[in-house]
Amino acid sequence: MVLSRVLLASKFAVASEHPLASVAGHEAMVEGGNAVDAVTATSFALSVLQPALGGIGGDFFALFYEAKTGKVHCINSSGWAPSRLTPKFLEERGHRGVPSFGPFSVVVPGLVKGIHAFQKRFGKMEFPSLLSRAIEYAKDGFAASQGLSNAVRVSLSSLSEEARRAMTASDGPPPPGELIRQKSLAKALQDIADAGPRAFYNGWIAESICEELSGRGVPITIRDFADFEPEWVDPLEIDYRGATVHEVPPNSMGATTLLILRYLHQIDLKRLRPNSRERIELTLKAAQAAYRKRDKMLGDPRFAKINLDEFLEVEGETRPLIEREQRVLGDADTTYFAVADEEGNLVSAIQSLFHSFGSRVFVKDCGVFLNNRGSAFRLSGPNELAPRKRPLHTLSALLLGKGEEPTIALGSSGGELRPQQHALFTTNIVDYSMELEAAIDFPRFLWQGGNTLDIERGYMGLRNLPFDVHQIPYPGKTGVAQGVQRLKGSVKAVCDVRGDGLPVGR
Repeated sequence: MVLSRVLLASKFAVASEHPLASVAGHEAMVEGGNAVDAVTATSFALSVLQPALGGIGGDFFALFYEAKTGKVHCINSSGWAPSRLTPKFLEERGHRGVPSFGPFSVVVPGLVKGIHAFQKRFGKMEFPSLLSRAIEYAKDGFAASQGLSNAVRVSLSSLSEEARRAMTASDGPPPPGELIRQKSLAKALQDIADAGPRAFYNGWIAESICEELSGRGVPITIRDFADFEPEWVDPLEIDYRGATVHEVPPNSMGATTLLILRYLHQIDLKRLRPNSRERIELTLKAAQAAYRKRDKMLGDPRFAKINLDEFLEVEGETRPLIEREQRVLGDADTTYFAVADEEGNLVSAIQSLFHSFGSRVFVKDCGVFLNNRGSAFRLSGPNELAPRKRPLHTLSALLLGKGEEPTIALGSSGGELRPQQHALFTTNIVDYSMELEAAIDFPRFLWQGGNTLDIERGYMGLRNLPFDVHQIPYPGKTGVAQGVQRLKGSVKAVCDVRGDGLPVGR
């Protein structure tokens, strides 16, 4: 039985974590835009509708399959640390690491410049028109979703009075259906629509953010904003049993997904039932080995040479073994969305503040919640904090296809757990021939680090697994996935039942 929301469309479709965001993207294509225009409209709408998950105070990545050239493009718009923030600066102020939340966890947000650059290069419409729905939702209000209500409830005690007032009209979390208006955010979005990214990085929005952060001790300046630029990078690509898999390169940890798949490529998974203990154990061996290698080798390639061929090499390595690990993997609140258009283009996109409401720092003048992506830095190793360095990033996205042409854009929320999720989706589709909706629906198992394993109900023979197994309800809190797929003469779009999303298309 399929639980996810599935749409079959003849021309184009959007799959996002909020119905109104999907509508915004759909309208862009109805008005003559392409998949990149639709992603732009969807992204800004999600910034209003899902403020806990991602917004203009966060980061953005995308993979774009350009049908007319057959090329896959990748944009990395992850922000960098302030130019004067160093390990020594933090240590002198009593910090043993970058704090998980608060002002010192903030990096310069990358989303606005990244999406503008993406749309300017590949879109067809005028940029201002693509923000109109987001501005309307912020100014006139929208009904709080169940997901937003839950997010505010969990984070309420850590939000400032100004942030609470922006999210609810009462003392508690907004009940589903309560009208949420964000007038300050609407003003910021209108200025971005009118002036482009300069409004955010060179104008009053950057000044407001810097004033808020510097007033709380962060050594950040307007130049840290003005100098920031997104980066066009070559996507990663491997063959997995005849399927081409594209992922996002470092500083993203997308390579970790591909390494898990390289390990699994050595095993005949088809001989194992998809819900068997053996499949779980073999996949987790691969995941543990991949995360160990990630921690030793991945970071920001602008600061240290990363040999990806060496990272992805598995020949000659001993078969991965289950080991007891001290590391704890963090999940996070992120939102993934995908678009297929009438021209054959596909976009696989993701944006985030990192954790729910990011750093919990709210800049009231512009209505922006700031990310806590800097908390991913360490004080030593390849992911060591340095001025204007980007942290090892959990955000990544998938494109899958038989042969050279991608036909599926797919991804999920999930933080450090995302490489496991992406590998699970890929093996569901390639090894077990599942339809896209079945691959997303299928019960998930996720190693949480340490000795903890979360498993949605539906697996067999768990008694002998060498983990502390937590069976959780199905569907559980194991990330929210979306996907689109080009079929012969039509488009399929899928939104995960684990979230609030709804696909929209024509």
